[in-house]
Amino acid sequence: MFHYRESQALFREIPVAKVANNASTSSKRIDGNYTLITKQVEVSPAQTIQEDIPAKVKTIERRVLVKDETTRKATIPAEYKEIKKKILLKKGGMSAWREVPCSIPERGEILPINYSLGSDVLTVRSKKIIDEYVYDLLEKNPNIIVEIGSHTDAQGSDAFNLNLSERRAKNVVEYLISKGVDDTRLIAVGYGETKLMNDCTNGKDCADNIHAQNRRTEFKVF
Repeated sequence: MFHYRESQALFREIPVAKVANNASTSSKRIDGNYTLITKQVEVSPAQTIQEDIPAKVKTIERRVLVKDETTRKATIPAEYKEIKKKILLKKGGMSAWREVPCSIPERGEILPINYSLGSDVLTVRSKKIIDEYVYDLLEKNPNIIVEIGSHTDAQGSDAFNLNLSERRAKNVVEYLISKGVDDTRLIAVGYGETKLMNDCTNGKDCADNIHAQNRRTEFKVF
């Protein structure tokens, strides 16, 4: 079943612009704007004019290849220089402990050989003296044993002098071995500065000839 209900109308005000006058056109004079433009005008056509220019001469030096570069093979002989080299063939000195007599003399016989300061080198003269004093003695007495004892002066440290004296004694022994003496018959001992011949001890100012007395080698026979 349906029924109807009455509703009131709704109104809203809308503003409306009204044309007062109709659109129209009118004519108006506008003055023109002018700009001055510069224009190039050909007066005479382009043309070529022949003109004589005097020649300029300059001397130029240059290198000219006369002969091509080549490689030449040349044989250069070798150059040789003779060098003398000393080689130890047999080590001298004692390499092991062995029994020796207890009756070793306190002081041995002095070999009249002297050394330069700090040197252990045997000179030609020193070797001749060793031959005369020790080598001949060993050759004539095949059963004896000889101790070579070397001494230094008090110049330098104790350790340095001990090492130096050992090298000096060893050089004498090695020289005798090189002459054919059996190494079991030789003993090398370095005493350093422990057995000085005079009172030129550490720190004492002495002449070199006095110090030289302590730079000596002795030999003891037993």
